Amino acid sequence: MDEDPEESDDRLKNPHDRFVRRLLGDTDHVRELVRWQLPAEVVAELDLETLVPAKETFVDKTLRGGLSDLVFQVELAGGGDAFVMLLFEHKSVVDEQAVFQVLRYMVAINEQRQRNGQPLCCVIPLILYHGVRSWNAPRRLPELIHAPAAFRGYIPDFDMPLLDLSGCSDAELRRESVFLAYMTLLKYIRRDELPERLPEILSLFHRLLPPATALESIETILRYLVVGTDRVSRQELVTVFTRVMQSEGASAMPTIAEEWKEEGRQEGRQEGRQEGRQEGAMIGQVLAYQQFLGRPTSGEEALLAMGADELRALFQQLEAEFRKLHR
Repeated sequence: MDEDPEESDDRLKNPHDRFVRRLLGDTDHVRELVRWQLPAEVVAELDLETLVPAKETFVDKTLRGGLSDLVFQVELAGGGDAFVMLLFEHKSVVDEQAVFQVLRYMVAINEQRQRNGQPLCCVIPLILYHGVRSWNAPRRLPELIHAPAAFRGYIPDFDMPLLDLSGCSDAELRRESVFLAYMTLLKYIRRDELPERLPEILSLFHRLLPPATALESIETILRYLVVGTDRVSRQELVTVFTRVMQSEGASAMPTIAEEWKEEGRQEGRQEGRQEGRQEGAMIGQVLAYQQFLGRPTSGEEALLAMGADELRALFQQLEAEFRKLHR
């Protein structure tokens, strides 16, 4: 079912939440998102060089369902005591109650400030949405609360900016920007067009990632592709990575192997077929090693026909050759 986890303790088990948190952990990406999505007159009032993650945890367990508490503090460009906090709320499915959740979050932030003896501040919310269908949920409270027109003055109202990646054109996302490459990956991660678009997306990363952090970033991207989508098979992923990423893709191979190994263990525990799942994970690793080493691939049927000892011996041989080659 296409749903985000509901329980707060399980939020970060969702690969999309983990990826977005990792992405927005880089304040340069946050600054680019703010400049891209907020009105120019709002951005002009902000000193984005002062933007830092807020130290407080503003949302308790009763408010955390469906929320990702990514809050950033930024000073006003004109100086003074007033400042703005930016709230980023990541969604991968349309949420009818999002605007009400955001209101509760904004109140929670200011309640914390009152407890700290600080004045109330403005909170600018921004929804980052990358679901397959376009966002059609309310973006203002009056749209959510059905009441006679005479009651409208009693309903809180505020703008809730929304970045709906499903509505962003490829031309808009194709600009030379690492951040927009990440946005493109988020846009297509759950779409049937992913296999067709993946080479172009990976080529963007290969060309634009800073050399100093390229390997770490590639491993993050690869991990997300392994667990965040079922639109590409493992062998397709290995083939595209090998062709596009070249040496960087080979260096990231251990990440693939570990992901598949862990997936095999988890599925085995859940379904009571541990041995079969480990064998499936090993077959995936054998195919991946054959691709990276330039060997003819055996094919899944041929590997499934092997005995367990024969398959294990082939895997160990290929693993040893790979590690020797990439020391």
